Amino acid sequence: MATAKCSCDKFKRLEGASANAYAATFLEQEIGDSAARKLLRCRACGRLWEKRGPDVESVRKRPSLVRLDDEARAG
Repeated sequence: MATAKCSCDKFKRLEGASANAYAATFLEQEIGDSAARKLLRCRACGRLWEKRGPDVESVRKRPSLVRLDDEARAG
């Protein structure tokens, strides 16, 4: 059976159930992340993502995944 390819280059942000599904399928916890910042790395391409909880002060009430840009990956 072929391994599924990631879609990291197609998305900058995922929310709700799609964020949880994508994380379970392609991402793994980055070693050394802090309690304040949950970093995940794609098993296929190595890109970094940040998992964020629901924003209390905004309209967004669902957890989200935000892809970090290449500058953040290098740092």
